Amino acid sequence: MSSLYLCGLILLLVPCICLVGGSQIGGWTKLSMFPVCFEGQANRYGHFVYMGESKLVAAIKLVYLSGNIRCVKDTAYNSHWGCHHYSSYINYPLNVVITDQENNILYPESSYFKNAGLWYYLPGTDDLVTSELVFVNYAIPFWLEKHRQLRIWYGEDLKNWNEGDNQGRVCVAVFAKFYD
Repeated sequence: MSSLYLCGLILLLVPCICLVGGSQIGGWTKLSMFPVCFEGQANRYGHFVYMGESKLVAAIKLVYLSGNIRCVKDTAYNSHWGCHHYSSYINYPLNVVITDQENNILYPESSYFKNAGLWYYLPGTDDLVTSELVFVNYAIPFWLEKHRQLRIWYGEDLKNWNEGDNQGRVCVAVFAKFYD
């Protein structure tokens, strides 16, 4: 075989290997090969299909890449994860949730939600400046099967709750901590 043919073959195979294996950083395995982007209305969730081996998930981390989202039209409330300093949600400023392909909420735990729009608070997390949103539940992990779709939603959009004036789009990278 010519070396040019081999180089072309290697270039074709490398992305497939990366999709299946995922990359590890500090014990976190990257699940999404491309940015996962979600919006605040009209069922515009972000999604990806997990291509690794089936495993138990103990935690998921969303790493902010770009964009802003808010619960009203006014850009003063731009946020990475909710609606920054909006008076109705100032104590519960986060509104990003993770579901399976049937829209069953995986993270955060239901005990965190303060209303039907899925607003919540996580200690140490600022909706405007925090670059990572980390969800942990070591007590009740979930089984992530190969070829399973996960979705990232703005909570109001998932519940069709006061979503008409929501604005923006946020893109994230998705990581998981697995039980070995």
